[in-house]
Amino acid sequence: MTLPLIAIPLDYLDTKLEPQAAWYSNYPWYATRHKYHDSLANMGAIACFIGYEHALIPEYVSQFDGLIIAGGHFDHDPELYGQNDFHPTLKRKSVRSQFEKELLEAFLPTQKPVLGICGGHQLINILYGGTLYQDLESEYSAKIKHTNTVPPTEAAHGVEIVHGTKLYEWFGSDRTQINSSHHQGIHQLGKGLTINAIAEDGVVEGIEDSNHPFCLGVQWHPEYLLGPLDKIILEKFVNAC
Repeated sequence: MTLPLIAIPLDYLDTKLEPQAAWYSNYPWYATRHKYHDSLANMGAIACFIGYEHALIPEYVSQFDGLIIAGGHFDHDPELYGQNDFHPTLKRKSVRSQFEKELLEAFLPTQKPVLGICGGHQLINILYGGTLYQDLESEYSAKIKHTNTVPPTEAAHGVEIVHGTKLYEWFGSDRTQINSSHHQGIHQLGKGLTINAIAEDGVVEGIEDSNHPFCLGVQWHPEYLLGPLDKIILEKFVNAC
């Protein structure tokens, strides 16, 4: 049996912009949380972490069986969704955003499975022509604190799984608990996307493209396998790959 190979772009830490990252190296370095590797390994897939080599994107698309755009402590450039005013809470990593955008643009037409997690969920929406709230706390009347409430190994709040979506078909229930660590969220939904999960205060927590074999975005972090839906999402993704 050949295990599927899953491409996951690494996070990028520039010690000039983030001096606290110099504890590891005085020079820029790549990183990721081990849960992305561990959860995929447990599902029977091989996580392949990649750097930002634009010239290799055609090879990445050709060689890998699926793509995960992971989360991170940063925000995608507002220019990507047509906004030129920046909220003061923004923490941009343009080098990462531009690479992940180009990689996702190249992957989607191949119909290979794509899973967006947290910032990856937001990037999928951007590529479909949607927009983001740059800061939920000030731009949306959120009744839930979506950032830094509890560790990702604990439930932060509930979500409704929307009937008629692939996510509901897989899960078979309309309620579950999720972790939460984000200060941005989907504002205008991208064309061709369907909302499949909604927080109790109305924040979009999940999206899918019903015309794609597997294109799913979730605002939370299923790699921590907090509940049964998280396992289902990763199993379905790996099986599709």
